[in-house]
Amino acid sequence: MRFLHHKQSGGILLDEQATILPCPSSSRSTIRWSVDGRYLMQRVALRLLCNVLLACTCFAQSSPPKPISSPQSVSLCDLTQNPKSYNGQWITVHAGVSMEFEDFSLYDPACKERPTDVWLTFGGDQDEVVTYCCVNRTRKRSVDIEVEGHRIPLSHNDSLREFLRVLQTERLRRPDGHQCAGNECYFYRPLSATITGMFFAGGDSKSPGYGHMGCCHLLVISQVLDVSAERTPVPAGGKFQCSLETWNADHSKSAEIRDLLTCPNSQSQDCNRSFQIAFSLIADHWRDHVDIKHGHTDESGHIESSLGSWISADLMNRYEVLEKESTAPPTISVTRQVCIPLSGDSPRPSSHPVACNEYAVSWADNEGYAPLIADLLQKNQFEAAYAKIAEASKVILAEGDQSWRSGNAKSTALHALQSQAQKWGVVPDSALAIAACTAVVATRKVA
Repeated sequence: MRFLHHKQSGGILLDEQATILPCPSSSRSTIRWSVDGRYLMQRVALRLLCNVLLACTCFAQSSPPKPISSPQSVSLCDLTQNPKSYNGQWITVHAGVSMEFEDFSLYDPACKERPTDVWLTFGGDQDEVVTYCCVNRTRKRSVDIEVEGHRIPLSHNDSLREFLRVLQTERLRRPDGHQCAGNECYFYRPLSATITGMFFAGGDSKSPGYGHMGCCHLLVISQVLDVSAERTPVPAGGKFQCSLETWNADHSKSAEIRDLLTCPNSQSQDCNRSFQIAFSLIADHWRDHVDIKHGHTDESGHIESSLGSWISADLMNRYEVLEKESTAPPTISVTRQVCIPLSGDSPRPSSHPVACNEYAVSWADNEGYAPLIADLLQKNQFEAAYAKIAEASKVILAEGDQSWRSGNAKSTALHALQSQAQKWGVVPDSALAIAACTAVVATRKVA
């Protein structure tokens, strides 16, 4: 189930018929918004069910956390070149931080060779901040994470709070109302941090890896010492009006732009240069003063006849190139979209800080059921797990008349969202609408 103001899909199980709406993101119902003092930007999503609950790094037996005494400072390049030298050690490293779907890792452009990435996760009871396989994003409160027999705490200092703010704060819809793609809507990128934590080598033929699909080494964050981030041009808040215009290029210009975008030279650097030249020609047609170099390919959707698309870093200008095969020789048409703020409802100045708050409720908070459900899912006993999830979910909004649970997916979702938001003291935007609903129904066999 996805709502208009959030890019990630979610799921909900709210009735006894075991109707499952799967989600790739979280096992929690979430309301998020961005604020900058006077301004409140709604960020709303409902995410209640995640089908995979695998705690890949947690073990029952653990040693008590040891005080961090003089952790060894190391560069990311050295760490990735000599991982075994630092395995199970407390280290401090400064590097860039990358975070998007199925990625939460360190990077350093100075590292010419990086055979295996370093995945990040938090110590303590801090929930995961990205969706990836195969781990439950939520953690039990007041219980430190356990990795390879080590219990690792987390310092909840000002640097950690700033790190989480700049890491996660993003616009959930483009100014034109479409979903964001990749990391284009984050308000703070690039970002870097100095982190102290425990390092675990992995990701080769002899050692199991950590992170998404066992891709990587692992650094469990115990303390964030400092963080630095740049404010992107992405507008915070505001309402916009977007207009479309089409240019049907002549045969000569069509051939020139088509050749640049099809890029017969397979070298990535040459293709990027050709891409920029093509969209510079398109911008020149409309006399648009846009920064082609700092824009990017639009990955929000795919049109079969599209030769390529480009969107500006501030998400306000977009070009889409389509091939018209009905003409001989084929020509191209270019669609130009320009968004402008509505008068009296402009985005906040980029100098104003933007932050997020998150509230969540889930069947996974039911400690009587959560371990049993996790065990059933790990054993691929999905039908039994869904039945238990249905029982555990009854504690969510259990007060008063329960007839709303038997409604259709849309009405049920909106009722749950509005009721829970009222409990949290949050007012959903009046224009909130459901973007999509998908369902998988688990049926019970009777002998």
